[in-house]
Amino acid sequence: MNTVRIPAVAPRHDGEREPDLTSMYVIHRAMLTDLRRITEVLGGTDPLTGGRNEAVRAYAASVLTEVHHHHANEDDLLWPIIERTAGHAVDLSPYTDDHQALGPVLDRCRAALRGERHVLRSRLAELTDFLDEHIAEEESDLFPIIFRFVPYDAYAWAERQIAKRASFGQLTFTAPWLLRHATRDEGNRLLAGAGAPLRILLAMTRGRYARHERAAFG
Repeated sequence: MNTVRIPAVAPRHDGEREPDLTSMYVIHRAMLTDLRRITEVLGGTDPLTGGRNEAVRAYAASVLTEVHHHHANEDDLLWPIIERTAGHAVDLSPYTDDHQALGPVLDRCRAALRGERHVLRSRLAELTDFLDEHIAEEESDLFPIIFRFVPYDAYAWAERQIAKRASFGQLTFTAPWLLRHATRDEGNRLLAGAGAPLRILLAMTRGRYARHERAAFG
């Protein structure tokens, strides 16, 4: 449930700075790329024994957490900002409906994390198909609305609230994970908006994330 007070905000005027959606593009790419990587490993012929099996499933659990938090943050923080600035130009109900439908899909994935390999692969493939369609529609239909109507400062406020919501444990995965899937230019833009604590956290966790990734994917 949203406990953050959403500020009053007016629509963006022509000539004002557009919001920076770099983090949205990167997290969308990261979710889809890694879900595909995990399902590929699970669908392969190599045995997943010992540490490899645990690493793949732990990595999958972290990605599922990212998917959950990303869509909860959209519901609680970003959608209200869009409604205040572009409510006359967009109907958010299809996206809200998708998020409600996503819950049971995530539940099935989580339930399969300790189950048979082929079942987990099937559940993650279902989630990937769902997100493929949802993200494509969001980027093609909703992002232009955000660029047109949401002021830069209002969107930046929502991103700051999202960062405050994240636990330290979550950030130890999220920060290096996003940088891993960002281009050099995207990474520079993400880091430009990061404060000193986040930069220190990133420096501390990039090595651990890289080891986890290698353990899961080779």
